[in-house]
Formats: sequence, structure tokens, C-alpha cells
Amino acid sequence: MSVWNKVASAAGAGVPTGSYVAVAHNATPYLTLLDHTTPGTLTLATTYTASSAAGFTPPCFSPDGNYIAAGSITLLDHTTPGSLSLATTYSYGVNRFDFTLDGNYLAFSSGLGDPYSITLLNRPTPGSLAFAAGYSTPLVSGYPRATGVSFSPDGNYLACSHSGAPYFTLLDHTTPGSLSLEATYTLAGSGGNSVDFSPDGNYIICTHYGGGGLTLLDHTTPGSVSLATTYNAGGNGVAATFNGTGDYIAASNGSSTIFLLDSSTPGSLSFAASYAAGGSFYSLDFSLDGKYIVLGLSAVKVTLLDHTTPGSLSLAATYTVAGSIFSNNAYGVAFSPN
Repeated sequence: MSVWNKVASAAGAGVPTGSYVAVAHNATPYLTLLDHTTPGTLTLATTYTASSAAGFTPPCFSPDGNYIAAGSITLLDHTTPGSLSLATTYSYGVNRFDFTLDGNYLAFSSGLGDPYSITLLNRPTPGSLAFAAGYSTPLVSGYPRATGVSFSPDGNYLACSHSGAPYFTLLDHTTPGSLSLEATYTLAGSGGNSVDFSPDGNYIICTHYGGGGLTLLDHTTPGSVSLATTYNAGGNGVAATFNGTGDYIAASNGSSTIFLLDSSTPGSLSFAASYAAGGSFYSLDFSLDGKYIVLGLSAVKVTLLDHTTPGSLSLAATYTVAGSIFSNNAYGVAFSPN
């Protein structure tokens, strides 16, 4: 889930704890909703049987928490907290999603064979989706392939990571419903994996194969990007996200260790803590209050880490989703914004 859902919630009455966790996994029913209404615990709320493709894409809550975008594309109704029902579908393959802060637009990155590598949808009504615009990032083997997407807090820019050089593209969305090239940046290594804007919109954390795995880009001048710093996460970066205040970044390099990085000094990254979870990472997310981090792991495990003491990590809970020896990974996790 994008940090902008966290910012939207924090602007309301208090800071919510993230009452639910959506999980995508590669065994039927492919989507599981976990209850986190008691902070630090995970229990089953409900499941939804989707197509197999939905299980390979991290889900994304709308800013109001009433809908969940899931792979392939399935928009699920969550207006009754703890329940899931079909709102609508839209036929594309998806790698990652992000909503604008106002919830009016949903961007997603696509894989092989789709018309665009970045697609922008609008929402004529909360439970509907319609095509707004498309953009193709540099090709790999003749096909567009993009990985991560993240809107700036004002919705004016869309950060994209992709497999083709230069691996990072910043798109202009100052005219809502349109996408145009604003800037690019050549990340070290051989492909971008994910991107996330900081809560103030001044920085973008990028993960990539090789080159240390983590790059922090400076966006203090809107529409431009330059290098702020890098962090060596062991060669590869798989997923990274800011907490709601921008003081910390949770990151993984695909191995069994999560890195907690201190980003409280703008433009810098320093080691704060690590945790060995015993499985390969696929995705992670901070709760809205920053007190918990949920991890999607191999061996069908969803792991919840305690961050109630800033800068520290400890085990809070685990939950095993449906799987088998041949189909055993929790690929995507996201906290609700309420």
C-alpha cells in the first residue's frame, strides 16, 4: 500500500493502526484478509477466490479503505470492514498498484504482452474502473515491462521502476488523467523492482537488482530527480517502503533478512535494525501508525513485526495462508488505511 493512504488517514482523527491486512498468495483462494483490529495479532477475517494471477501481485487498498485492488485486475468491495465481494474487473496483468490520495485514479504496472507497461485508470464511481491513459517504459526483449509505481502526495507525479534501462521513470500527472514523460534516472544494476515516495514528496526510494539494491532519489525540485544516496542491501533490492512520517524505511533484498533504515535526516540512509524472518521476502508494508511491519514470505508465512519502539524490530505474530509444497508463497501484503 502506498504511503499516501497513510498520510490521508493520519490527516483525520488520530492515526489508525491498520485494522486489516490483505494478502495475495499463489494457491487457491489466492486472496486472504487478516484481522489486525487487536494490534500485534493476526487472525482470519475472510478469503476471496480469485484467479491464480491475483496471487502474484501485492494488493492495494483505496485511501478510504473501502476497496482493494488485486491482481489481474480485480477490484474488491471492502465497504463492510472484514468482508470481501467483487466490485468489478479489468483485464490486464499487473505487477503493482497505487491510488492517488483522492482515490480518483489507480495506476498499475504491467508485464509482458499488455498494451502499456504503465496504465492509468479512473474511477467514475467508487466501485468502477475505466481507462484514462497509458505509457510504455523502455522495452525488454521487445515487450514493455514495468515493476513498481508510486504517486507523489499531491498526485502530480508518478514514479515508475522497470526492467529496461534506465530502470526509473518519472511521469507527469499534473493534468489529471494524463501521463507524460518528466524525467528518467539510470539506477545501478540490471533492473528496477519497486518505488515509493516519501510522505513529504521530497524523496523516492527505489529497489533494483545489483548495485547494492537501494537508491534514494532527490525530488525536492518537483519533476526532477537526482541522486541523494545509496545503501548496500546485499546486492539486490526487492521491496522498500517509507513509514507514515518518513523517519524509517523497511527494505528487503529477497533473502531472509529485513533491513530497517533510518531516514530521519533528509537525503540520508543509515542502518537501524534487522530481523531474520526465515524465508525469502516478496513484499512488506508499514501499519499506518508505524508500529508494525507486515511481511509476505516464502513458506506461505505472513509475519508481523513489532516496531512500537522506533528503530527496533521484534516478532509480533505469524499467519500461514493456503499453500502446498509446490505452491507456497505469500507474495503480497498490505495494511488497510483504517
